[in-house]
Amino acid sequence: MKITQWFRRRNKQADTDAAEAQSRDKKAAERPAEAVLPNANVVDLSVGKYRLEPFTEGGICVVMKGIPLEPGKPKLAVKLVREQWLNHAAVRRQFSNESQIVRELNHPFLPKYRARGLIGQQAYYAYEFIEGFPLINLSQEQGRFPPQLVKQISVSIVRQLLEQLDHLHNGLKPVIHGDISSENILIDPQQRIYLVDFGCAHFLRQANKESYQWIAKPSFISPEQAKGETWDQRSDLYQAGILFYELLMNRRWNEGRSKRDKVLFAASCKRQSDDFLATVVDQKTSAVVAKLLDPAPDGRFQTAKEAIAALDKL
Repeated sequence: MKITQWFRRRNKQADTDAAEAQSRDKKAAERPAEAVLPNANVVDLSVGKYRLEPFTEGGICVVMKGIPLEPGKPKLAVKLVREQWLNHAAVRRQFSNESQIVRELNHPFLPKYRARGLIGQQAYYAYEFIEGFPLINLSQEQGRFPPQLVKQISVSIVRQLLEQLDHLHNGLKPVIHGDISSENILIDPQQRIYLVDFGCAHFLRQANKESYQWIAKPSFISPEQAKGETWDQRSDLYQAGILFYELLMNRRWNEGRSKRDKVLFAASCKRQSDDFLATVVDQKTSAVVAKLLDPAPDGRFQTAKEAIAALDKL
């Protein structure tokens, strides 16, 4: 059975849920304003009136799904700073920087900026909602997505990611993402991927000491991030290598149990031999993964374009 059939099966229920939600949204939009306003989750954004539903959350920010109450408006992902962090100067600066980065993006498979402002006292910015689910679900739902089928599409997934990184790294204002992981990449039923969550990102030319303190999730941390060093586009490529490894092997690259263990692993890991995955994939693919995962930045591919060229030769 092809992976697309598994996507199709998984999304039948999602389509049903979406149709029901659309019906509810239409009814909400048709109600008089006074019937909607008492709901604390209905807010006026600069682009229209939206009902906010919980979607995902982290330690500093939450992301709400914005359902438009006016016809013709797109669904939004609305990211807000948690109340307890509103007075933290570094958080405010990074959130403002993040919203500016997303505003500058211009790529079909990166977030499409729509607005920013305040909801009460909470800063927010919004981009068009992406209809997909995190790549981490591929390993968590093995009954629906068998590892062998995930392995078959791994090269396509990583190549798409590298194309997006090439766009980020080589724009007029180069951006380093810093937090690539299977949780921060969405995949849709057509197997297109979308890199999201720019909470650790920075403009390369405007980077300062504070910029490098915003780092990846412990399981995806690069050696230079783990050591507290400055990091550039090659850190993103290392994280792409972790993703490639995990899609192929269906297990974690960094298997530390605690955050400390994971940081120590990343800071001390050794260079893998080119054939370290030879029992699972061909020699050339194994060598590409090994080079992406070289603990020394100078030993890796230096650009996403170089890595794409290597994938195209497989």
